[in-house]
Amino acid sequence: MHACEFCVVPTAWGRKPFQKPVAEVVADIREQRARKLIFVDLNLIADRGYALSLFAALVPLRVEWYGLATVLLAEDDTLLDLAEQSGCRGLLMGLESISPENLRQSRKRFNSPDKFGRVVERLHEHGIALQGCFVFGLDHDEPDVFLKTAEFAVQAGIDLPRFAIVTPFPNTPLYKRLESEGRLLTRNWELYDGQHAVFRPAKMTVAELQAGTEAAWRHAYSVRSIARRIRSSPAPWPVRLGTNLGYRFYAHHLNRFYNCDWIIGRAATRRQLEPVAPAA
Repeated sequence: MHACEFCVVPTAWGRKPFQKPVAEVVADIREQRARKLIFVDLNLIADRGYALSLFAALVPLRVEWYGLATVLLAEDDTLLDLAEQSGCRGLLMGLESISPENLRQSRKRFNSPDKFGRVVERLHEHGIALQGCFVFGLDHDEPDVFLKTAEFAVQAGIDLPRFAIVTPFPNTPLYKRLESEGRLLTRNWELYDGQHAVFRPAKMTVAELQAGTEAAWRHAYSVRSIARRIRSSPAPWPVRLGTNLGYRFYAHHLNRFYNCDWIIGRAATRRQLEPVAPAA
């Protein structure tokens, strides 16, 4: 397990992995007669030996599956080949940022922006589509980061880019750092959803962070951007087109999908934006 500064997994579940025996996974699949699967493990390749065993056991089942992994998969020929053979058709990966400085500060050094394009190519060569996730609001982000990142996603041919506002979930290293720096703006946990700015960014305003994230969504899912990205996608045409059109609708109606109605600029919101007192 990695030690990303803003990752909630070690804080919420600890560092010891919970692994279901491969034989039981296979038995469940056979019992359900499943043909398409989603593995919700937040990093299916964290334990390479387990991943190799699981993928090998999936091969004879002739299923299609989707899951989550890190960019390190693209550097492991054996594991990547076996993932393809086992039926992997799509993965979500946290690319996080196109800034090396942000990645170093976030303790995610194994991510390298200059290699992201090759990650996409390697996955596509193996018939695997990528949902690439980026976060905004890290300390080295400036107001031009939003469109730079969205355009990067388009040029790299990422099948489904996703954008979020980095969220300092309680007790994560990021939360503790921002709290010590007096940068937390609210402890209304309903707002800790990856869609709202709950802290004061280092190099932009809260309003710029909120608006910029929405602008990135709109750019990445413009008709032109979709057309550029889906040309190289390994997904079947109905899937690649349908998913992108679905995300285009989402990108242009973000407020309808937010978990709560928190509009920057209202008097009530301005009161919520006052720095919170340090925890006792």
